[in-house]
Amino acid sequence: MTQSGGAPPTEAFDAVVIGSGINALVAAAQLTRGGWRVAVCEREDRPGGAIRTSREVFPGYTVELLSSWHPLFVGGPAYAALADELARRGVVYRNTPLPTGVACRDGAAVLPTDPDALTATLGSVGDAENWSAMMTEFGGKIDLAFGLLGTDFWRPGALRLGWRALRRLGRGGLVATGAEVLEPARPWLERTFSSPVTRAMLGPWALHNGLGPDDAASAFITKVIAAAVVTGGMPVPEGGGVRLVEALAGIVTDAGGELLTGADVTRISLEQGRASGVRLADGRRLRARRAVLASVTPRALYEDLLNGAAPADRVQAARAFRHGRAAMQIHLALDEPPRWSDPALEGVALVHVLDDLDSLSASVNAAWRGLLPERPTIAVGQPATVDPSRVPEGKGLLWLQLQELPRRVRGDAAGVIDPGDGTWVPRLRDAYADRILDLLRPHITNLDSALTDRLVLGPAELEEMNVNLVGGDPYGGDCRIDQYALWRPLSSGTGHATGVPGLWHIGASTHPGPGLGAGSGFLVAERLLRTRR
Repeated sequence: MTQSGGAPPTEAFDAVVIGSGINALVAAAQLTRGGWRVAVCEREDRPGGAIRTSREVFPGYTVELLSSWHPLFVGGPAYAALADELARRGVVYRNTPLPTGVACRDGAAVLPTDPDALTATLGSVGDAENWSAMMTEFGGKIDLAFGLLGTDFWRPGALRLGWRALRRLGRGGLVATGAEVLEPARPWLERTFSSPVTRAMLGPWALHNGLGPDDAASAFITKVIAAAVVTGGMPVPEGGGVRLVEALAGIVTDAGGELLTGADVTRISLEQGRASGVRLADGRRLRARRAVLASVTPRALYEDLLNGAAPADRVQAARAFRHGRAAMQIHLALDEPPRWSDPALEGVALVHVLDDLDSLSASVNAAWRGLLPERPTIAVGQPATVDPSRVPEGKGLLWLQLQELPRRVRGDAAGVIDPGDGTWVPRLRDAYADRILDLLRPHITNLDSALTDRLVLGPAELEEMNVNLVGGDPYGGDCRIDQYALWRPLSSGTGHATGVPGLWHIGASTHPGPGLGAGSGFLVAERLLRTRR
């Protein structure tokens, strides 16, 4: 599948793609299917970006070290275009009727895909009715919502989407919908749901897009992700995300393209102001006849790869680009499945553990101020509930994600952990991981007796594994509204164009933002193919 080292290809490619995350691989696969010959350059020794599957961490276990769940990909246009080809290459998605739930101070609840089971699982009958009403109302606009996230704002399709919204909603409805899109999650949750359990179940979903419940547009993001989860479940590829990576790479290489690992791109080559290829750290040069696509951060693109050789306003905007909060991953191998204090959670794919909506707000606020949260929100993934092949028979596996951490630590909100010089050294990382396990023990009763091994990946380790995770930021940059939608990746509002002809910017730092939806890679590939037809 991959080629590492050796002599460089002598012939030119139609396109060269920098990086091999899901956006890069989807773009390369789509261009290949359109008849282009593509080279993908990956600086690490394996492709996949934030999809990193390991069978070596815990012998006999399949562990997703970084990202894990694929609802946005399976529900998006990239998968719709590639599903048949991926299936032919052995990609099988497993799913569950119990995608998510919550364990909080006031109890536990599950959000199922079966609407008939909803009343029995939400915090109150009134909440179930309000959820159903919201889904009906939001469902009537869901094509517009997903269209907003999946539209290239700088193409005619954006005008068509706006016209469709205006015709359907009217001028007043369109203005009201704009206000709805910008509403924070907290007021929406408090207005709509009476049960603190329901609020605690829905509130954390904004974290998975880099937002907190008090940030503008977090209600919209919560609705979008929650709708995707309850309609599409929490699918994962059987055998791990590596299966998807292998299949996408195979589309490229089977058509005569190249996937180069250990290929660190140090410069984008320009000829008469146009991107013409790339130069690698080992001296190799790859020529791109049609396009170069870069799945990197804005600063890496404009300051490093272009060395400032772009319009001055783009370079200045890239230098002002902010990265977001840091994350941590904790992986736990168990010699039996986890036993929850509420057994209803034992079959749930992803459980959020937190006190309540207030603790969620407090933790996000603490992280932005450089403090370790005292009682953070814990995303507890149970991959074996969806894909039993991930664990040996009779065993258990937990995938934990923390999304409310400062990239540099100034202090501890609990006043217990010494931050040292603020860098995420192993001592600080492990002390915080111990806090997380302490918070889980009341909810998972056999955590101590069943635990056989653990792996903790702090912000420093995340960046070491993937250079795009700057300071441990898993979402490609701060996702608050001034760095989102029209203003992602740059405040100058340029979309995926870079101001350098033939050079396109994709990845989590670009619209439509983070996650495994592959939106930017798909959008740019389709744009290039339409242009060349």
